[in-house]
Amino acid sequence: MNATTWRLLAAVLLCGAIAGWTTQGWRKDASIAALQRAAATDKTSAATELAQATARVLTLERAAGATLAQRANHLTEEQSHAKTERSRFNADVRSGAVRVSIPVTSGQCAASADSAAAAGHRYQTRAKLDPATAADLDAIAGDGDDATRQLNACIDAYNLVRDTYHVQTE
Repeated sequence: MNATTWRLLAAVLLCGAIAGWTTQGWRKDASIAALQRAAATDKTSAATELAQATARVLTLERAAGATLAQRANHLTEEQSHAKTERSRFNADVRSGAVRVSIPVTSGQCAASADSAAAAGHRYQTRAKLDPATAADLDAIAGDGDDATRQLNACIDAYNLVRDTYHVQTE
């Protein structure tokens, strides 16, 4: 082989290498473009899913908030009604319309009262409370009832949130 043939062969190989490199570059560019399109599509899908999930959560939050507000109003109404009833009871006790008494036992009367109750008689010795003591006892009972109502409202709110957001509890 002479020098011209070597030069021609080298030129052909060089042209082939350049053509191969160019073709490989085009394929690489096409692959990169396809990956960029896929990433853009995935990004758009993820943004849409996020927007839909956010909308669902906001709807749940609004519904739960409205229900909690209704429960708070109901609790306020219950407490107001109970306060009115306690005030009416205390007024009736002070006026004498209602008498408050407690069962008492003392010495030999206790033995006879117990045997009478055992024999089927319902007579029992009782002591009348003065209106101030009756009001004090009613206030203690009322505070306990208020606490029970508040605790029940808390339990209802907890259950609402747990059920709304499907929270797993142990």
